[in-house]
Amino acid sequence: MTTTPPHRPLDPDRLAPAAAPGIRILPTIHERVDLAAVTRAVLEAVNPVAVAVELPMTLHKAVEEGVRRLPRVSVVLSEEPQEDALIWVVTPGDPLVEGLRWATERDRPRFLIDPDVRYTDQHRDPVPDPYALWNLGPEEYLEILVEAGAERPVSDADHLREAGMAYFLQQARAQLDEQGVEGDLLALVGAAHVERLRDLVQRPAARPLTRAHRSHVELRHLHPDSFTGLLTDPPLAHAVHEQLRGGEVPEPPPLEETVSRRVSLIRHGLRLITGEKDDAVARRRRAIPSYAAHHAAAPLFPGGRAVERRALGAVVWRIAAESYGEQTQERLANWQRRCFFDFAHRFARTEGLLVPGLYEWVVAARGVADDNFAWEIFDAARAYPWQEEGAEIPTVRLDGEHLDLGTRKVRFRRRFFRVKQRPVRLPMKQRPQTDDPESWLEGFDSAGICSFPKEDLVIEDYSRFLQKKAISILSAENQRTEPFSASLLDGIDVRETLRNLHEGKIYVQELGRAPGEAGSVVVIFDRDLEDRAFPYAMTWHGEHEQESDMAFYATNPYEQVVGPGITRATYGGFLMTYPPGRLYNVWEDRDYRFAQEKAEVLILAAIDYSQQKIVVHVAKDPPAGRMKDYAALQGKRLLHIPLAALSPMTLKKIRVVHLLAGHDKRSVADQYIW
Repeated sequence: MTTTPPHRPLDPDRLAPAAAPGIRILPTIHERVDLAAVTRAVLEAVNPVAVAVELPMTLHKAVEEGVRRLPRVSVVLSEEPQEDALIWVVTPGDPLVEGLRWATERDRPRFLIDPDVRYTDQHRDPVPDPYALWNLGPEEYLEILVEAGAERPVSDADHLREAGMAYFLQQARAQLDEQGVEGDLLALVGAAHVERLRDLVQRPAARPLTRAHRSHVELRHLHPDSFTGLLTDPPLAHAVHEQLRGGEVPEPPPLEETVSRRVSLIRHGLRLITGEKDDAVARRRRAIPSYAAHHAAAPLFPGGRAVERRALGAVVWRIAAESYGEQTQERLANWQRRCFFDFAHRFARTEGLLVPGLYEWVVAARGVADDNFAWEIFDAARAYPWQEEGAEIPTVRLDGEHLDLGTRKVRFRRRFFRVKQRPVRLPMKQRPQTDDPESWLEGFDSAGICSFPKEDLVIEDYSRFLQKKAISILSAENQRTEPFSASLLDGIDVRETLRNLHEGKIYVQELGRAPGEAGSVVVIFDRDLEDRAFPYAMTWHGEHEQESDMAFYATNPYEQVVGPGITRATYGGFLMTYPPGRLYNVWEDRDYRFAQEKAEVLILAAIDYSQQKIVVHVAKDPPAGRMKDYAALQGKRLLHIPLAALSPMTLKKIRVVHLLAGHDKRSVADQYIW
């Protein structure tokens, strides 16, 4: 689908035609950012003297207070005995909220016209993705919704609600007339009710027998962690809409300001060099919406800019990819970007959407990279700078798990009445962050460092896997197959027999035998020929008889502090040799001074310290010929395994190492390591 909107002015008379003298009705969809921009444009064009919205009239006081708190997001909560709880989120991207906010800013009357009816019907109204209005135009898109709503089955509760809305609309118009206010009253109503409501408002209506007030209505501040579970569109889309309400696109900050920066320090004196005590996390939250508003806003109609959700996905990718590179020292390739958007759009189509949202982005990110990149996508898309954890009113946390507790159901007054649209709980482990990175320096109170045992187990297991793989490769090289004559050797080779079935012969095989066992393992991810990317070189011994000695070169771990006394680095290459306790500091060993690069130092040491004849070499390219000659002089063989022959996901896991400032950090490392 193209994202080029029709180049014609918005037609308010077609979008919100007069339903009765002094009353216009604008069809809409609840809580969709695309329609919020249309709503504001219609309000500016019609300039109504008052605004009415499809919300229960019993919530009026709490709704008014929630609108005044914007852009801070609130939740209206109400619970009556023996009834489902009623929840409504006051968010800037909701068209109803936009209507109330527009009227509040101009001090014009606001009316809530939905009768408070106990609604128990369970039905689903399929609603086309609002992104279609970028192609069809707002007028045609909403007309399609109105026609579809007129044809759907109507329950008794629907009839009661629509009759009540007609009555309260007429009462609101009469109140304005008594006050001598001339002009149109604009009603914002869900598209499913518009056609019948237009008919009802043209004839006298009786007051419905509905609840006149609720015994318990509260307004709560919504915790920012709850946004992704309650909002249909990504929180960033609501933040961008808030930025665009003034009519001008804000000047974008540099991309670097939107990136999730590492906390780093230098060793001498533990002096902080980045991650200032000022709230860097909050600065990033402010920068992301401004950057997205500049790059993801487009003219939906002449003179009206709105959040273009497809472009928003491209912005989220750009920010997340930069953050991912900063955090993990890995760069995403162009093919990963193409796969990300292709998968996300295909996934969205299976769910009846035209463009993907937060959930589809996160799933696609995990597929093309890993959980760390999925986190960066999630973190960028949930940016909403005005929401703090605390406020002047009580804070509430809500997510998908709270929507159905046992037999008790929670109903949302969002979009059309239907079976609730269950928000999907994203499988994300919260990554610890600190607003005061200096507090993490308190953990560097030990003179020594150690590894994280769980990572040790993983890399030891992978080393054994590489040893077995090397033996299997050598065995396959020495395998022999021949036609059966006098001996079955090691058994019948079924594959070769079937391949040569036309010969009428049986083939037997003699399994190969490797000339020895595998010993040391050296893995080279990056040769770092310029000696810049991986400056940190180290040798350490295994702590017990089940661990190998290890030498490696990596990124500087003190440039990435992830917790109190916990640093993170990325291997450029490493050597593992068993048994432990034998490895001299290879980086100071003068026997290897003729090595031309760090990778060669590891290879030479692997050959020297291996107690077996086979030394496993894993790298992108085979080792230099002189390395093979060096091994041959000692009666050993350097067996090369290409990196491309191994699982990239597994390699990515073992390439990360965490260094702990003392054994006492092992008890808390699980909370900070990602």
